[in-house]
Amino acid sequence: MLASRGSSAKAAGSSQVRAGAWRINIHAPADVTRSLHSVLSSITIPEHNLPPLNVFISDDGLVQGTLNGKTEWTMTLPRRGWIGPILSYTVATATSLLREFHFVHAGAVAINGRGYVLVGPSGAGKTTAVAVLLRRGATYLSDEVALLHPKTGTVHPFILPMAVKPWTAKAIGPLPPNRLVASDARIQYLLPERLAQEPVPLDSLVLLDPTRPATEIEEYPRAEMLLAISENPSSFHYRHRLEASFSAFVQLIKQARCLRVGSANPAQAVNVLLSR
Repeated sequence: MLASRGSSAKAAGSSQVRAGAWRINIHAPADVTRSLHSVLSSITIPEHNLPPLNVFISDDGLVQGTLNGKTEWTMTLPRRGWIGPILSYTVATATSLLREFHFVHAGAVAINGRGYVLVGPSGAGKTTAVAVLLRRGATYLSDEVALLHPKTGTVHPFILPMAVKPWTAKAIGPLPPNRLVASDARIQYLLPERLAQEPVPLDSLVLLDPTRPATEIEEYPRAEMLLAISENPSSFHYRHRLEASFSAFVQLIKQARCLRVGSANPAQAVNVLLSR
């Protein structure tokens, strides 16, 4: 990995990742290329005709992401914990290119063929709740990005490996069936076995509220849910899409149940949600 960068870094390698209809070209030291390919190859972008992303990583850890020959972002990676930053920039690039779809940073699962989107602030327990729902029989759509189509009222797979930190693993308890695709700085990147292959109708938007006990669940006002979505990374954050995103999320919220669940204990919050 990058801990060995410099004169001892392994020979450069390259790999083309097919992220659904989107292409990512990686040019990096060979061991880095293998790890990134494992993590990125599960992403499923449904929109066609998007420009490919080129990711260049030098032996000394300088990273450059380009679209159509134009540099979109650069960074210098740490020696440990380097997968997360590249994954974040890649996901941000993908969401910035969307035209038909809208997104919010959230967990998303299918339960009995219907989509549940789990929104909440950092630390609300989204990863824990998603993992416990998978353990209880749900199907995985995403741990990072809820990808929504307002015209059809559907949630589409945006499959990334779950980034499970040691303290998250402790909160989850027994993990759902999964495959380890990479590990870095005590973070395990786990791809669940039960992966959604098709979009599902949106059933519920669920706000996880860590300030409330995990025994509490209530109907949540639609205007408040719209505000909660706008406060998270979402299509709202791209100025050129602000008006379209407002209309899209209003349309989606009208079709869905809106719930608020106390998530002081995310694993217990799942029990309350499933009993609804």
